Amino acid sequence: MAEAEKQAPEGVSADQAAEQLRAIKVADLIVQAASGLVSLGFVRLAGEQRDFAQARLAIDSLRALEPIVREQVSGEFAEELKRALTSLQLAFAEAVNEKAAPDSSAEPEPEAESGESSAADAPGSGE
Repeated sequence: MAEAEKQAPEGVSADQAAEQLRAIKVADLIVQAASGLVSLGFVRLAGEQRDFAQARLAIDSLRALEPIVREQVSGEFAEELKRALTSLQLAFAEAVNEKAAPDSSAEPEPEAESGESSAADAPGSGE
């Protein structure tokens, strides 16, 4: 038993933990979850932690939470969440475009080709 008590976080008994859970409101947990999803979404779009599937999951989850937050939590937090979600969506789009940028390095070539095509069209038109 002494070993089980050592495993309990900071000496919290099962009864105390149950009491703490009873004190937590679901709305408070939703706010924490939404805040965590925003943070994690941004982390998944940056650096070595980049994972578009996880970032997309965070975005989709936040979209699902938004109406619940608006109805059950507060309009003010819902507006903050909407702004954060918009920023996350923009960051997602930028990260996807940035990833595609090396593939898009061929874009200057088509522009050059279109310039060459114009030059090629001009003699073709004259013929």
